[in-house]
Amino acid sequence: MKHLKLVPAILIAVIAAAVVSAQTADDAIQLTRSAIQTERQAIVATNLGLSESESAVFWPLYRDYRNAVDQAADVRVDVLKRLFSNYETLTDAEAKSLLDDHLAFEKEMLKIRTSYAKKMSKVLPGRTVARFFQIENKMDAIIDYEMAGEIPLVK
Repeated sequence: MKHLKLVPAILIAVIAAAVVSAQTADDAIQLTRSAIQTERQAIVATNLGLSESESAVFWPLYRDYRNAVDQAADVRVDVLKRLFSNYETLTDAEAKSLLDDHLAFEKEMLKIRTSYAKKMSKVLPGRTVARFFQIENKMDAIIDYEMAGEIPLVK
């Protein structure tokens, strides 16, 4: 998971640059997300230890799960873009809007995790599902930690 630590910092730098060139930044964000996803998938594959039959049911669910997470993460990216573009002049109303949108993102993520934990539990052993979400949580914690170091506090 060491490689995963560098990618969030790159993502934050790209989002911060979004103020300069939105299209270029959006392209770079997609490339960075793709790099994160490739790394995530390799880490999951290495650490989950699925049998062939488990793999056949897990990977399609995993792809659907990651697509849902990526769609929800668009809100997070938007919040970060808005923060960086308005950082110096952020009003109380804008700060509250950013917070509300961030909390909506967190709520949506919990909904997605809960939904996919149920779906996976129907076709995979409970320990496998628990292990998968442990792996996901650890990767998310690394990304969140790295991002936290790059995102300035609201003034």
